[in-house]
Amino acid sequence: VKVLEFYEKYFNIPYPLNTLDMIAIPDFASGAMENWGAITYRETALLVDPKHTSARTRQWVALVIAHELAHQWFGNLVTMEWWTHLWLNEGFASYIEYLAVDHLFPSWNIWTQFAYADLGVALRLDALKHTHPVEVDVHDPNEIGEIFDEVSYSKGASVIRMLAGYLGEKNFRDGLRHYLKKHSYKNAETIHLWESFEKVSRKPVRKVMDNWTRKSGYPLITIKEKNGVFECTQSRFLGSSVSAKEVKDSTLWSVPLNYGGDRGKTHESLLDVKKTTMHVSEDLWTKWNMGETGFYRVKYTPEMLDNLKYPIMDGRLPAIDRLGIIRDLFALSEAGTISTTQALEFAENYKDERDYTVWIEVLSGLMRTYNILALTPLANAYKKYALTIVGSEASKIGWEKKTSEDHTTTMLRSSLLFHAGFYGDKDILTRAKKMFAARDREPIDADVRTVVYNLIAIYGGKKEYDTLLKMYQNASVHEEKNRLMHSLGQFNNAALLKRTLALGLSKEVRLQDRNSVFGSVLGNPAGRELAWSFLKKNWPKLVAEYGEGGHLLARLVKPLNHFVDKKDALDIKKFFKKNKAPAASRTVDQVLENIYSNDAWKKKDLKEIGAWLASH
Repeated sequence: VKVLEFYEKYFNIPYPLNTLDMIAIPDFASGAMENWGAITYRETALLVDPKHTSARTRQWVALVIAHELAHQWFGNLVTMEWWTHLWLNEGFASYIEYLAVDHLFPSWNIWTQFAYADLGVALRLDALKHTHPVEVDVHDPNEIGEIFDEVSYSKGASVIRMLAGYLGEKNFRDGLRHYLKKHSYKNAETIHLWESFEKVSRKPVRKVMDNWTRKSGYPLITIKEKNGVFECTQSRFLGSSVSAKEVKDSTLWSVPLNYGGDRGKTHESLLDVKKTTMHVSEDLWTKWNMGETGFYRVKYTPEMLDNLKYPIMDGRLPAIDRLGIIRDLFALSEAGTISTTQALEFAENYKDERDYTVWIEVLSGLMRTYNILALTPLANAYKKYALTIVGSEASKIGWEKKTSEDHTTTMLRSSLLFHAGFYGDKDILTRAKKMFAARDREPIDADVRTVVYNLIAIYGGKKEYDTLLKMYQNASVHEEKNRLMHSLGQFNNAALLKRTLALGLSKEVRLQDRNSVFGSVLGNPAGRELAWSFLKKNWPKLVAEYGEGGHLLARLVKPLNHFVDKKDALDIKKFFKKNKAPAASRTVDQVLENIYSNDAWKKKDLKEIGAWLASH
């Protein structure tokens, strides 16, 4: 109700129907669907239970509801002309959901979370050679399912956020109102939105935005400082050293550049050429892309980067900017642009970090690096290093909730405890085992159940497997079933993982959840080969059940990008050459690109990482 009231005021257009029903459906391909006046949801995206629902799920429910309600205006009141303009629906709903949730729950720091959950996700996918423009030509029904991805949703939302920063809050809101009123009960294209923004703001919106929506990819801004000036150069960023050799792209974007320093002043300009210079400020350090509003990555010189570690450690830099620096460093190391050890060394400046979202970004970068080392002799040494980053804060936050604790601290606890346990913290593992053993007498708090279940699985055997399976079979709340189902893919024993894969095809698992089962096993280094063999064997059945045009097929294929060896890419390529997957063909290309990239990354840096860990 509060979200509906917020939108009515923000858009200055009343909700036009006399009712709004929200319906939870037990087995549903999408997360939710914005049917006008009767929105349908998966149970986990709508139903909240005081005993079983975690803070993270409550937040997810709030965002999904805000997303679907935004569609009552963007999508239903004004509908896209054709699938090419899907992003008008999905990009806007993915942006405006944050606006609404931030209005309702300001203490959640939801815009900082946007920088990880949408901006960061979009930057990863759009760094591939096999990405697509936000405005993508669609010629065949099979292509429709594939564009329901992070480019349409999260890149769409991110470039809108960048545009909102460029136009200013009032011009942006008034432009939206003009667009919605002019095109109510009609179809619209991207150009119509640009026209409304131009009319209201008198800024060259179409010129600035064209390459952000009509071209694939985005720029890397390389900053150098010499003789009192900053030299800023833009070039397309590719997340794979293999792809970077293959792609020659001279696209120039209109980049809203900004930077700030220790004096607190932000400098802004628009970069629409390849290279420009700007006068150096007298700041001791400068952070570019302040507020992470721009859809680009930044590469600093080692000296500039070194100066940034102080405002990171003492918290003078806002959380969203601390997040952006480490995110780009890990991405540059994966791309082969800098050495991985540079990113690992810089991550040590985050040991005393307190912000939930910054930690999630750090933990994500550490885990992606672990993924390429997991089956090498360096795995244990890397785990010890990672524990030095996460261990201290995990110990400080502890297992017990404080009475005055805020929402993001509750979410941070589960992330820190899990990763510290995963990397081998003995105290955390001992406590998890005790809590699991005593669960019937003392129920485990919903916010740390995922931690306990997963650690029990990672370090457990048949006895623990049978217990978790029985709990899964007896659980009545679907959120709890999902937690338990994921944990069943985390064991290290091949026989147990085979049982999980067989479970994924049984009637005990809903059709909507099968890809989560396979994804859990594929994400586990001990289960990669098993899961891939199982998928190959059962592919005809899965295609028959999901249908060739649905987007669930692409989500089934996507976790294959956990593989890190070229031989696996060749096997996957060979299989899909024989077994066509029309609704997942781009996803297959993206998976192959990711694996080739992982292989090149590992070959380039493995020796250096080993020497660095040994000397550390």
